[in-house]
Amino acid sequence: MGKCAAAILSLLLISASGNTLGKSKTIDMEKVEEKIDFTDDIDFKNMQIAIDRQLEYFNRTNLRTQFSFGSRLLRRSHLKTSLKRFNAIVKETVSCLENGNRKSCYEEMSNKLNSEFEIYRPVPLKWEKGYKDKKTLFTSYYSPSFVGSSNKSDEFKYPIYAKPKSKKLQHLTSDQINYTDALKGKGLELFYVNASLYDIWLLHVEGGGRVRVKRKDGTFKNYYLSYDGTNSKSFAMLYKKMKVLGLLDSGVTIEDQRRAFNENPELQRKILASCPSYVWFKVTEDEPLGVHNIPLTSRRSLATDYRRMQEYGVINFVKFSQEGHDNPDKNISFSQFFLNQDTGGAIEGNARSDLYFGYGKKAELAANHIHDLGEQYFLILK
Repeated sequence: MGKCAAAILSLLLISASGNTLGKSKTIDMEKVEEKIDFTDDIDFKNMQIAIDRQLEYFNRTNLRTQFSFGSRLLRRSHLKTSLKRFNAIVKETVSCLENGNRKSCYEEMSNKLNSEFEIYRPVPLKWEKGYKDKKTLFTSYYSPSFVGSSNKSDEFKYPIYAKPKSKKLQHLTSDQINYTDALKGKGLELFYVNASLYDIWLLHVEGGGRVRVKRKDGTFKNYYLSYDGTNSKSFAMLYKKMKVLGLLDSGVTIEDQRRAFNENPELQRKILASCPSYVWFKVTEDEPLGVHNIPLTSRRSLATDYRRMQEYGVINFVKFSQEGHDNPDKNISFSQFFLNQDTGGAIEGNARSDLYFGYGKKAELAANHIHDLGEQYFLILK
C-alpha cells in the first residue's frame, strides 16, 4: 500500500471467507485519561459511507467473537454498538454544522465522545519511529485511475489482466507477461489503458484502482478493479533498479521515477523485470476491497498491521501536521476520523497506519508525500 507493497500482500493475509487470521486480538495500547479535542477538518465528508459499509459487514458476521481491547475483553457486537452510537453523534454534529457555530458544534461533539467512550492510544514498540514521543507513523495510499477501452489501439496499448485458470499461466513472471505475449489470445484482458507500464505497475503496488470507459454518448462509465491474487513471485521497488542504472540521484518520488522511466524507453524492460511480481485483478461494482471485502472509502478507511490488530471496524481519530506539498515552509493540519478496514504485509508496528486517499492525481500526491508522526486514538463505547 502507498509507498510500499502492502496492498499486494493484504488480501493474501485474509481468508476467502473473510475471517481474520489466528486468535483475535488487538495491539498494545494505553487508556487516555486526559480530555481530547475532536474535530474533523472535512466535516465528516464520506464518513457515512464508511460507517454504512462497516455496519453492513457487522450485520452478516458472527458478533459473538471475542477480542481484547486494552484491559477489556469484548465481543464484536460491542464494536457494532460503538459504531452505531458514534454514527448518531456524527449525524448530530453534521446537523449542528449546517445551522450553528463550527467551534461550538465540535466542542459539543468532543464532550459527548469523551463522556461516553473510552479512549486509547497505541503504544509504539522500541524499534518504531514514534517510540520516544508515543506517536503513530502515518503514510497513505490511493487507487490509480485510468481511461480505458475494451479494444486495443494505438491509444490504449497495455492490458490489465484477469487471473488465469491455468496454474502454469498464474506463475508467469512480469517480464513474460509484459514482453513475450504469453497471455495473448487467452481472453484475459479486462481492459486496455492509455497509461505506461510503469503506471500499471503502480496499480499493482496499490492493489486496486479504477478504469473509466467512454460510452457512445461521450459520458464515462467507471469500472472498479480489485485485487485477485499474484503470480507468487518476489516483489521489489523499481526505484532500486533505476538507481543501479544511474537514472535517479537523490530523488525517489513517484514523479522522479515516472520521469526516469518515460525518458529511457530502452531501459524499461530491465527496470520492470527487476520486479518479477505481477498482480491479477477482477472487476467489482464497488471501490477496491479491504478486509472482509468491505469497499474502501476515501479519507475514511485506514490499514493497520494484521499481526497486531486483528479486529476491524474500530473508530480511529488521526491528527498530525504535514509539510505543505507546494510550500515546504507551510505545515498543513490534518485531523480526521477513520475506520480500520484494511491491512498490509508492509504495514508493521503497533503505532503504524496507512491512510486511504481514493482516486486521482490529488490522491496520488497525498499518498506520495504523507510520512508523518502524529496522534492516533481508538474509541470504544464505555
